[in-house]
Amino acid sequence: MIDLRPGQREVAAYRGGLLAVPAVPGAGKTTVLAHLASELIAEDRTKPGEILIVTAMNSAAANFRSRIAACLEERGLPRSKGYEVKTLHSLAMAILKEKPEFLLINEGFQVLDEPAQTEIVRDVSARWLGADPLRWQAALKVNREGSWQQRALGRWRERDLPHFFKQALSYIKTRGIDLSGAAELLGRLDAGSFLAWSLEVYLEYAKALRAQGLLDFDDLIAQALRLLQEDEGVLARLQQRWTYIFEDEAQDSNPLQEKILHLLAGEKGNLIRVGDSNQAILGTFTAAEPEIFRSFCVREDVLHQRILCSSRSTRQVIDLANYLVKWTGKEHPQVQCRGALEQQYINPVSEGDPYPNPEVAGYTLAVKRYRNRQEEISGVARLAWRQVEKNPDNTLAILVPTRLMQQEISEKLLQLGAEFEEVGKVRENRSGTVFDIKIVLDYLVQPHKVEYLTPLLERVLLAGVAEETAKSLAQLFERYKLEEVLYPVGGVLPWLDLPDELWEQEVYARFVSALARLRDWLQASISLAPEDLVLLLAEDLDLAEEQLEIANNLALLVKQRVGENPAWKLIDIARDLPRIEDSLKHFARVVYDQKGFIPRPGVITLLTAHKAKGLEWDTVFIPGVTAAEYPSSTQDKFRSDLWYLQEVKRNPLAVMKAELDLALGRSTAADPVETAKLAEISERLRLLYVAVTRARKNLLLSYHDVDAYDRKQSPGQALRALQNFMAGEAAKYGQQA
Repeated sequence: MIDLRPGQREVAAYRGGLLAVPAVPGAGKTTVLAHLASELIAEDRTKPGEILIVTAMNSAAANFRSRIAACLEERGLPRSKGYEVKTLHSLAMAILKEKPEFLLINEGFQVLDEPAQTEIVRDVSARWLGADPLRWQAALKVNREGSWQQRALGRWRERDLPHFFKQALSYIKTRGIDLSGAAELLGRLDAGSFLAWSLEVYLEYAKALRAQGLLDFDDLIAQALRLLQEDEGVLARLQQRWTYIFEDEAQDSNPLQEKILHLLAGEKGNLIRVGDSNQAILGTFTAAEPEIFRSFCVREDVLHQRILCSSRSTRQVIDLANYLVKWTGKEHPQVQCRGALEQQYINPVSEGDPYPNPEVAGYTLAVKRYRNRQEEISGVARLAWRQVEKNPDNTLAILVPTRLMQQEISEKLLQLGAEFEEVGKVRENRSGTVFDIKIVLDYLVQPHKVEYLTPLLERVLLAGVAEETAKSLAQLFERYKLEEVLYPVGGVLPWLDLPDELWEQEVYARFVSALARLRDWLQASISLAPEDLVLLLAEDLDLAEEQLEIANNLALLVKQRVGENPAWKLIDIARDLPRIEDSLKHFARVVYDQKGFIPRPGVITLLTAHKAKGLEWDTVFIPGVTAAEYPSSTQDKFRSDLWYLQEVKRNPLAVMKAELDLALGRSTAADPVETAKLAEISERLRLLYVAVTRARKNLLLSYHDVDAYDRKQSPGQALRALQNFMAGEAAKYGQQA
């Protein structure tokens, strides 16, 4: 049994009703919810149904399952008794399975993955753009001749408008606007409004999906809610199925999710919502609204219990995070953003706790200034590399603000020869992965081309052989025809011309084995269906665990494409691989997410700060803390602003949201672009808070004075405040921050 801390004990005593649980970083919310679930099950309180736990991520779902199973096992109960753990989308699918005919599409409907959805949105957008170019070009600044004007047109047409439409479609759906509602709204709008454009694309997009029997993930949630609202029988069955509902990461709820959970719980049901408003960092990318959880916490009919004790970090890190909260609330220069962080402070655990806060000698928090961006990227990579070499038993992460900086630091780490891994990124240059199948297929469809055989030999068949040896063996095929080596006369290789390296016994054995496998694969490419060939290659390449699961998904994708195009041959599949590859990478990320990520000692973790939530490391580097990445004033530059659009339209999504609120009769801000800037400042403050609270022992924040375009940069105002605080704290230890 576990020793519960203050706050955890009160949550564990819950037995029914509505409960809000704000929990600080490292508070052990998963631990206490797993304990509570096992207690309710052991006491038979869940009858006639079970406990439903709704999580934001697959990895969190896997973690909950293992924790609850362990708690039940301690009590002598079956590990799977009395509970279900689902993500929001798997919950929506479970609801729709109660009445599949409700969807009014064929039984073989498919759910679009993100890459496939992006492709359809691009196709629909392209048709819309082509129908009336002058209409969407009117949003640009006054036309100017020259390269800048052409660059603006290209970005607006090829990248920013399709991306805007994809975001807008999701937002419209999560606001409960169905097709009839969209058509009715459209009839009342000016043709030049962003909302009118979005609704037109929405209607065409929905038509394209219905024609192919497809749903996207937003459809799943919207349709699940509609089913619960319209079918009392289905709702009653599911309310019986789930007696208690726990929601994790409630600060990331969207309006549809909240409605679904309240319907399932019923008016007098049992619903626990756990979250941290200070970690609400997804509003820029999703329809999540932190105000939803905040509003739930202050309702009169909802019990409220905070969990404020955390053993994750040193007292130094905790004090810094708490100072950021305090400074934001009282001194932030943009007064409208002073409510960005709840005045909720982290407490270290009490003396005698079985999991005490880490302790370190001296002061281990600092801020470092670099002259320019490139110097910062090189400097951070080198410092991280040295740190893991000196402390191989510790974990370390570099939490970057953008994917571009992640890529740049990745290249530096590769140059240094540092061991690192990138969360959420499947690296293709690694042998023993499903991407080896792609290399094999590239060759099999054109077996006469040496340029496809060489990477197959070097990266797959001879992986592990010295690089120079593999290259010299590949050169053999430049001197002989492929068939002379693969199918030599009399079965004998041309010995005299073989490279010297081949005379090593182990290398020779590998080479002969490689030729035999090549011959088998060539034969299989003729006799097997493409999807069966993929499965054969997966088995032959000894793929295992998650890689084998990804390979099975690739086979399904190939089978689907062949079904859509019955005349296709293997070469057509190979030509289609770039399209399939996007879906494959997406599925790969899902598989790794389900597995969960555990930082490894002595290996640098490189990821964006957004992906760091729920993780922790001994040492954390946070580079790029400039006003450009963490703005503090509406006068700062914002990435969400499109520089080439008219001033009042620089943030199309913000303008569209305001137009929708106005059309629905809700209050709207006079200046939606400024409102969006204030929201972005607030979210970036929360992102910095999340990044800081990932550190257990050591923390280094850094910034640069000049960016890649020789433009002056300044540190974010929050960083200046933290630096001043550190200087005072470091003085207590006789050190400089």
